[in-house]
Amino acid sequence: MSVISRMYRRYAYRRTLNTLRCLPSRTRIDCDIEGHEREIANRVATGF
Repeated sequence: MSVISRMYRRYAYRRTLNTLRCLPSRTRIDCDIEGHEREIANRVATGF
């Protein structure tokens, strides 16, 4: 994996995690993502 690819994935992970954490708690609970933000951000950033 190239350095640029790793940097992009790290950026995508942080951006996604921040977006998920900025959602209101009620929305996170309704979407069943409360407490799973890191796992979801990792899946988004890595494509798995």
